[in-house]
Amino acid sequence: MYSDTTIYLQTIAAISPVVVIILTIVAIVFIIENKIYKKLEAEVLKELGFSNWNIISRFDKFVVVKSRRALETYDDIKFFKENGEKELARAEKIIKRKKEVTTILLKFLENNRFKSRSQYRRLAKQINVVLENAKAYTIKVDYITYAGNKLDSKEIAVNEYRINRLKKDPSLLMSKGEYNKYLKEQQREALIQKQRKYYESINDIIDYANENRDSLVIKGTREQLDNLIAQLFDKTVNNIKKIKTIDSGEWDIIGNFTAHIKDETEKLVNTNRRILEYYESPSFLKVKETCEVLMSTQREFNEYITEKIQSVSRLFGTVVVRSETINNDEYNYIRPYKKTITPFTAEVSATVFASAENKPLEYVVKYFYPNKKIYPEQIRKLHLLVEELETLKDAKQIIENYKAEYQQYLGEVPDFIMNNDEAGFYSRLGFAYIDESVLTVEYKFEYTSGGGMAQRSFTVPMTEETITELIKILERKLTLTAFAKEQRILMTKTLREFIKKRDNFTCCNCGNSTYNEPNLLLEIDHIIPVTKGGYTIENNLQTLCWKCNRSKSDKIIAQ
Repeated sequence: MYSDTTIYLQTIAAISPVVVIILTIVAIVFIIENKIYKKLEAEVLKELGFSNWNIISRFDKFVVVKSRRALETYDDIKFFKENGEKELARAEKIIKRKKEVTTILLKFLENNRFKSRSQYRRLAKQINVVLENAKAYTIKVDYITYAGNKLDSKEIAVNEYRINRLKKDPSLLMSKGEYNKYLKEQQREALIQKQRKYYESINDIIDYANENRDSLVIKGTREQLDNLIAQLFDKTVNNIKKIKTIDSGEWDIIGNFTAHIKDETEKLVNTNRRILEYYESPSFLKVKETCEVLMSTQREFNEYITEKIQSVSRLFGTVVVRSETINNDEYNYIRPYKKTITPFTAEVSATVFASAENKPLEYVVKYFYPNKKIYPEQIRKLHLLVEELETLKDAKQIIENYKAEYQQYLGEVPDFIMNNDEAGFYSRLGFAYIDESVLTVEYKFEYTSGGGMAQRSFTVPMTEETITELIKILERKLTLTAFAKEQRILMTKTLREFIKKRDNFTCCNCGNSTYNEPNLLLEIDHIIPVTKGGYTIENNLQTLCWKCNRSKSDKIIAQ
């Protein structure tokens, strides 16, 4: 059987032998050019790193519909709804690959070493076909009847912009129910993000406060900083979780208050820095150098007062630092703030707090003196505490007198320093400093709310009268034997003044008196020390100047 081509050639040959020759030449040329093209194509594919031109498909997905109506209404939304997020991710991946191929091919067409080759134009056309296929993720939709007849088709090209839009706005592919759920989730996430933004602003202030707290030198500024951070917790952190919408006007209130606390905190720190700069200045160093010469005669007195202050601290306790934050911060958004608290702070329930307000000393004993075995030692410490506090009160006035005498040597001290850090200024010159907080010993009860912040607190100041009452309560709880051993007259202020007047305000050891030295610090000494069985009674008490009392310590000196 002859092929159609053979019959065709025989027909042509019958017509004209010349035509046969021409067709033969054309065929030979075609074969040669095709061979040249294949060689060029192989070289180019190798240089491009492609195995063939099928690296980019004409169609990326095929879909069959069963009606013309379905064909007409079919679009990318319907396609991705049917195929889900997985296909959307696949489409994104294909688009990315097509972009990479496009970049490679365009760069090749712009500049390559094959442009002079004879079959280059044919190759360029092939490359342009690939580039056309790479413009989008293409879906081929065929309308095929149930009988299997293909009646129509269309193409849906989904470009990168469209893919990104579908990713950024998933609602386009959702049902109404899914969309409503999505909206709620978006609102919840937006609220969480806004909370985090505000929490971060608060954390910045807390971090700043923690970093600078220990460098605050002005008396009372650490307590001011503690108060600022307490306000920050109470009026921002505790309220942020109560806000339910991102467009609530309460956000502005919280934001403004946070900014206010930030400003106040920075002012506090900057004021302290300015004070420190002055203390490092030549003018202050000159004043200090002058005072160091004058202060040499008082150095021992200042050391003695410092010892007394340390004694009170040992008797009553020292300040401690603890980290505080809100207790219900389930996501740990807020960093802890280190604040100073008194050593005797009891955190109690609302019920106990109310009872403690009505019977403060009874609850002081219950929470701070729980061990009856050490009551005798605690009673002795409280006796000594009264005496030490009274001595420090007298010493405070003497120090003020010294300051007045030194005014002529101080020169011009900036008002900024004296208004903000007078105590620190004199302390740096060598004067003993007796902080009011040392003379104001107190117990503190604190009620913490469910939110974690202290809502209420009150203190029980240990005045002379309060300490006396506390000692009586402790003594009543002792056994009869222990009570008899500890029973003594308390050193009251009236008794102190009586002994000084009896001894004519004169040291019973060295004979110095306030008549000779107006700023002489006189103390009441137990001739037989309390630690050795001595009682606080008139015939066991004598007036000593601070120097003699310091050297005597707990020894018994015969009169």
